[in-house]
Amino acid sequence: MDMHDLHLDGSCEPTVLKKSLECAARLGYGVVAIGYTSAQDKPGKDKHKEKISFAPPSLKLDSDTKAVVGVRSKGFKQLTRVNMVLSEGSETHKLRQDNIQSYDLLAVQPTTEKMFHMACTKLEVDIICPDMTEKMPYYFKRIAMNAAVERGIYFEIPYAPAIRDATLRKNVLTNAMTLVSLCRGKNIIITSQAVRPTEVRGPYDVTNLGLLFGLTEQQAKNAVSSNCRAVLYHAATRRNTIKSVMSLQHVNELTSQDRWKVRAGQEASGIIEEEDCQEELSKSVSQSKKRRKSDSQSGITHNIKKTK
Repeated sequence: MDMHDLHLDGSCEPTVLKKSLECAARLGYGVVAIGYTSAQDKPGKDKHKEKISFAPPSLKLDSDTKAVVGVRSKGFKQLTRVNMVLSEGSETHKLRQDNIQSYDLLAVQPTTEKMFHMACTKLEVDIICPDMTEKMPYYFKRIAMNAAVERGIYFEIPYAPAIRDATLRKNVLTNAMTLVSLCRGKNIIITSQAVRPTEVRGPYDVTNLGLLFGLTEQQAKNAVSSNCRAVLYHAATRRNTIKSVMSLQHVNELTSQDRWKVRAGQEASGIIEEEDCQEELSKSVSQSKKRRKSDSQSGITHNIKKTK
């Protein structure tokens, strides 16, 4: 089973990012996603809205890393990911823009309780990644998290910030344990969010870190393998599915004037031949004529009885 790291920080220098990517490939990861965070709008009258660029191309690995990756049967796959920082409901329209949809994974970082609840219950996203490095300004609600679990949305826990600083380590552990306890270890993924190669850890070391967050041994393994694969399936479904509304009606409930649409569709799909279609159409027309004739006759007899 492939191991996944669905968040390498793409804001660092290209040379450092490439080394981090090569380090992850050498450590045994089969899928790695490079994340790019959206810049928040500047407050004030001169509010500048910076449009996020389209997904960048994949980085090229060196020959030595390719040789190491080539030993594995499934190889190595790079993905792109965008992290949208949301503080107001009016910012959710950005999620439907073409440049955002060009990324493989869509993650949101809600900064308020209202946006966290909206991300769990309404927004079409793949990952919810609250800022684990700070003390949460809001509480996680079990109802909202259960709704996210039912919708197939996953919560992210990064481990690299806990390596950088003792204060960050305290906040990450506290927030992660709270998150795990409320969702009972379901729909959790563990990522690195590394900005340098020295912060990347092997997949089995990350599994041991999951035990510190309150996950069971199996849940910790799933957080870097099967759960991440489910995120990729969810993202593929989100990007390749067109939203629509459909109403169904039984054929017997259709009027004789609308039944030709069904016959035409069956003929076009090859379900019935054209001759059969014409025969059925003529039958329906004759039946409708007989029905109208009988209705008119019944109306005449009713009027005669009424006059007598």
